[in-house]
Amino acid sequence: MDRSIAELIAALCEKGILLDQLQALLKEEENCMISLDLARMEENQQEIAAGMERLAKLSEQCRLMIASIGAELGMPGNQTLSPIIERLGAAQKRALTEAQQSVSGNARALQGALALHRRLIEDSLNVVGNSVNFFNRIFNPGHTYGVAGAFVNGGRGTSGFVSKEI
Repeated sequence: MDRSIAELIAALCEKGILLDQLQALLKEEENCMISLDLARMEENQQEIAAGMERLAKLSEQCRLMIASIGAELGMPGNQTLSPIIERLGAAQKRALTEAQQSVSGNARALQGALALHRRLIEDSLNVVGNSVNFFNRIFNPGHTYGVAGAFVNGGRGTSGFVSKEI
């Protein structure tokens, strides 16, 4: 059982480190958006996808470890860490509590970074959409009240996105 607890603590610590790395990758992606470095942003997105895949695997691994340790402690079907912590000795309780708090803090920080990132992307897309609409109005003027009082399109094509660029 001590080995199982040590493995769980190591997995939680690894998860905390990975959450920190993902937060740093989000910050780097924001900088890429600001500097319009599309090549680096593409690489960064691949790193984020790989990190998220690794995070999903680690989370599943931790969930299985928690269930296994819970069963060893006489709590079949347990899926949370808190009841396990209550049944451990002082040293293991302290180490597992610290790992749990670290992961929780890193997860909250990542959620905040994701919320900020989401707003940045939404605002950026709104600006780009407004720019596309502006250029459409300039390069594709419509004729008002032509053809029996109806709005008529100028007949030209509309602007759009090609390969993530205008």
